[in-house]
Amino acid sequence: GTTNGTATDADGKFSLNVKDENSVLVFSFIGYTTQEVLVNGRSVINVALAVDIQSLEEVVVIGYGTQKSKDVTGAVSSISESDFADFPVQAVDQALVGLIPGLDIVSSGTNPGFNSQIRLRGNRSFTASNDPLIVLNGVPFYGSINDINPYDIQTIDVLKDASSTAIYGSRGANGVIIITTKRGVTGPPKFMLESYAGPTIAYGRLPYMNGEQYAERGREALRQAGNYTDPNTNSALDQMFFDPTEFGNIQAENSFDYPAALLQNGFQQKHQLTIMGGSEAISYNIAGNILNEEGLFPGRAFNRYSMSTKLNFTLSPKVTAGTSILLSHNIMEAKADDGVLNAAVRTSPLGLPYNANGTPRYLPTGDGFSPHPLADYEWDAFRWDNKRWAAYFTTFVDFKILPELNYRVNIGTDLRLHNIKSSQGQYSYGRRGGPPIAGISNSVANQNLYESILTYDKFFNDRHQLTVTAIHGYQTSKDETAGVNVSRLPYENSRYHNIGSAETINSVASDLREWSLLSYAGRVFYGYKSKYLMTLSFRVDGASQFSQNHKWGYFPSAALAWNISEENFLKTAEWLSNLKLRVSYGVSGNQGIAPYQTQGSLSRTTYAWGESPAYGYRSGTLANRDLKWESTETYNIGLNFGFLNGRINGNLEVYNTNTFDLIMLRLLPITTGYNQVLENVGSTNNKGFELGLNTVNIDKGSFTWNSGLSFYLNREKIVELFNGQQDDIGNRWFIGNPIHVYYDFNKIGIWQLEESDEALGYKRKPGQIKVQDLDGSGSVNDGDRMIVGTRQPKFVANISNQFKYKDWDFSFTTYARWGNTIYVGHFNPASGKRYNHLALDYWTPNNPTNAHPRPDDNVQGSLEGTSQAYRDGSFIRLRQLSLGYTVPKSFLDKTFLTKARIYISGENLMYWTKSEMREFNMEPEWSADAGLMPAVRTFVTGVNVSF
Repeated sequence: GTTNGTATDADGKFSLNVKDENSVLVFSFIGYTTQEVLVNGRSVINVALAVDIQSLEEVVVIGYGTQKSKDVTGAVSSISESDFADFPVQAVDQALVGLIPGLDIVSSGTNPGFNSQIRLRGNRSFTASNDPLIVLNGVPFYGSINDINPYDIQTIDVLKDASSTAIYGSRGANGVIIITTKRGVTGPPKFMLESYAGPTIAYGRLPYMNGEQYAERGREALRQAGNYTDPNTNSALDQMFFDPTEFGNIQAENSFDYPAALLQNGFQQKHQLTIMGGSEAISYNIAGNILNEEGLFPGRAFNRYSMSTKLNFTLSPKVTAGTSILLSHNIMEAKADDGVLNAAVRTSPLGLPYNANGTPRYLPTGDGFSPHPLADYEWDAFRWDNKRWAAYFTTFVDFKILPELNYRVNIGTDLRLHNIKSSQGQYSYGRRGGPPIAGISNSVANQNLYESILTYDKFFNDRHQLTVTAIHGYQTSKDETAGVNVSRLPYENSRYHNIGSAETINSVASDLREWSLLSYAGRVFYGYKSKYLMTLSFRVDGASQFSQNHKWGYFPSAALAWNISEENFLKTAEWLSNLKLRVSYGVSGNQGIAPYQTQGSLSRTTYAWGESPAYGYRSGTLANRDLKWESTETYNIGLNFGFLNGRINGNLEVYNTNTFDLIMLRLLPITTGYNQVLENVGSTNNKGFELGLNTVNIDKGSFTWNSGLSFYLNREKIVELFNGQQDDIGNRWFIGNPIHVYYDFNKIGIWQLEESDEALGYKRKPGQIKVQDLDGSGSVNDGDRMIVGTRQPKFVANISNQFKYKDWDFSFTTYARWGNTIYVGHFNPASGKRYNHLALDYWTPNNPTNAHPRPDDNVQGSLEGTSQAYRDGSFIRLRQLSLGYTVPKSFLDKTFLTKARIYISGENLMYWTKSEMREFNMEPEWSADAGLMPAVRTFVTGVNVSF
């Protein structure tokens, strides 16, 4: 009943001054059963805590408060630092992959520092963000997820159904990820050093064509065009149709490997020092972190420097306070354009990239549009620097007005500065001998938040629990941007440092966007004997983006839960540890629009006053003052279960989510003076199933084996568009299908020689792509297009295993993403002889394949060529494997260390794909269309020590 407390050291020792010999000590630790022990005049007390396998007393963050796990009525999934502590992760999104059912995290590329795409239970909106809300230490977080250091995280709680997210109102439509970082502890200073380093290695060579293959493909393209008249290799014809340099290398059998000259092994390292400790009045946690990643391309790197400080203050027995400060500096840099690998593969391998004395040649062949693909490096002609500074401050004061009544004030602010600078010199790959260009873009973003939370929490008669929460909040946002782009710099080695010297200013721009949000919310929780549980909430948000009559959105929710295992007829069942049934309904919202969109706009235009030109303005977008909130309602049924004294436990979720009043553009007759207007005219639906399972397979004291399974599937579909139940083919939106689909011809093979007459009827000839004639018209037309796939997977699964034997630990994780379609642009190569390509199997009279069409120098692209680039994106990968050793305490007692663990870990060590992506050593996991990036393995060695 007091705030007097302490924490044990690494040996379990503690000291505490108490009032008298009748004091009661409360011993608690997450995952163990709390014990109360009477001092009874003793000066030495030894207590052994019993493991609480059910973990039903574990605290879960539910938004504006916490609850015991057994009392949670909504769909909430939680992980702690222990779930990813044994293997290194660079960013929070990597730590979450596969651990939370329903949370789909897909890579946006393998370049260092790139964020992943995060979706919780599918896409909902056409124009608004589909990203879940991130809440950091109780305050909405709008910065880059790369700003948060995974080593600082204590718990992550994911709110998935609307009964859980509705308390966040307008910001909770896409789910909520609540991140709680570690805070200080009572006791002497404790130091923790966590460090790892290791290489990133590409799986192998991308199978592109060498000089001989490139030359033969070029000949075949010329044959198809009717120019190369010899079915065999003919030196005279080679000399006629190939560049002199290329012809010389054909004769000499030379070939230059540009990608091999470009690609390198990457490297990553991360180091963090944490200091924590404190007294009963003040506790602290201070951490400094350095992360460095070097990519597969020289000069491509990501560096993050961060420092966090968390302070807790006990000002009196009834007043506590705390503050969290996170400072982050991120640097992304590149010394070559993003397309450098693409250029290296496409450039003719028969060119001469270097002179006899070793100096580079800007044009390896006579083709002026194909400069040296490594020109950005060879002439040091490219720079791209992307720097971000961020500061996040949160402060709270907690007043214990009465034992059952608490008042809390949260104040948060963040400041984000963003600076992007770029320059391309005359001899960069992109400028192709043109004048140098440079540009600078700056932005300043600031968010401010105030929240007051009043909570009444009381038990009545040992059977009734009532928790009432009232919330008032106000949030503001301000974003300012400015930028300039110039060309014709007098001396290009100044890069972007003296753009005022440029002859030409291409563009100057600035912008300001502000919005504010006023919120009121209430929540009531009632529990009877921990068996029958009910949660009701209601939130009202007012957003400045909307017009006067539609600023307010209203978001109710209700959830019921029945702890079946607490019933008398099951309470004594030894085989059952936990059984809880949950049912919930709720509505959350989405502002859906940027500031000022309901007000209409003006656009700049030109006028002529006689012979004099002038600028003026005309109507830009049509104002719609009837725009209102997008709303998402979710029905959720959940089951939590535990068997065999908690050795098997998990949860099932089934949900149905409807999003309506979607904001999208409605087409207008051009006679109105506008071609479109924003309106609330669309709706989407998501249905899904989720399973989370954890098992203790073996527990023999010195040897344990635990497993975890995460499985989910989601079915996303469009229900209504601006034109009702009609498809919008122009935007690739189709009723009954996901938002992101691929709509194209369906390739069924290649026209073969024996099909010449049939092909002629379709105005095609052997060697060209054969597509399905959907409309039966006997011709290839738009009626033959169909939905050939979607980015949405049929299911995602993750299986993890952890083994511990004495001081050794071993873990591995297998991850599968199944049933989605990816578009691989490099499987749709240019048809002519000009560019090099992947070594694809293409049709010739002597190679009647159905894989890819015959090259044709008469055209740059194959007819219906995009149809050959779709692939089944299904893959299974060994996502993580680690082996660790914890140094025995008997040895550490001879040193200054209190804990030490060394480990080796690998990421993406093996993978299998349903398509040829693995055969081509290409990365199969993409959030959009697949690019030309090799899949990589990562190996690290690390050490974690405490002293």
